[in-house]
Amino acid sequence: MSMQPIRAGVHVAAITPFTLEGAIDAPYFVRLLAHFEAHGAQGVVVAGSTGEGPSLSAPEKVQLYELAVQGKGQLQIIAGVLSCSLDEALYLTRQAAKAGCDALMVAPPFYYPATLEGLIAFYRAVLDASRLPIILYNIPQRTRVKLTPALVDALLEHLNLHGVKDSSGSTRALGQFLKYAPRLRVWVGEEKLLTRCLQGGGAGSISGLANVYLPRMVALCHAFEQGTDCTGLQTLIDAAADAIDAFPAPANFKYALALTGFPHAFVRPPLSDLTETQRAQLEQVWGAII
Repeated sequence: MSMQPIRAGVHVAAITPFTLEGAIDAPYFVRLLAHFEAHGAQGVVVAGSTGEGPSLSAPEKVQLYELAVQGKGQLQIIAGVLSCSLDEALYLTRQAAKAGCDALMVAPPFYYPATLEGLIAFYRAVLDASRLPIILYNIPQRTRVKLTPALVDALLEHLNLHGVKDSSGSTRALGQFLKYAPRLRVWVGEEKLLTRCLQGGGAGSISGLANVYLPRMVALCHAFEQGTDCTGLQTLIDAAADAIDAFPAPANFKYALALTGFPHAFVRPPLSDLTETQRAQLEQVWGAII
């Protein structure tokens, strides 16, 4: 299998829509993919953090991979692999390739305190087993594990290592990863750092906010490519991020999508849907943003 590079630009860290009973809402999900493609996304990550990946069983993750590939259109599909179990990570790696995904985004195992040697062994096993390019996923506020330059250095020569998504929100961490560009493509998860990422040679954003604010993020990437000043667009993105991040994710994105005409999608325990008060507050602030 020849590996296709993952495109620069905006990839949506897609929500996973659930019915009231907790099942994956497949028709909604496929409709959402078409919406993202129509508004300029380069691809989507499925079963990532915004997609409640840790709340999905392995078979459900595979179901999402398959649904995404079936409904992808021109989108690239990046399979989220967020697992503490190496065996499960290897299973998902094989199934994502079998389903026809374009890449994997692999978080570090997040239960036991991890040594550098342990992280290297985990990632090397996944890289060795993969038929797809792999993006390392740095989100220490969730995993309590920081991906360090020492880890990247140890894996850098592996041909299957394609890039990094940095969701730390730290300009220092982002800067450390950008030093690996262009050998590695770097996407930022913190949308407020999108312009900074692009200026440093990064590839764009893999974004939860893009579920509901995609057109302006795409416009910023296009403006940057054309050498146009991005300050105004970045200011709008910052305001949107501030407005929606005041509410818990991904329930905030799911409700904001409902405000734009999508059905209401529920979250799974242990997460909770927005309260009536939060819905009213979000409706007010989001109406002013959009």
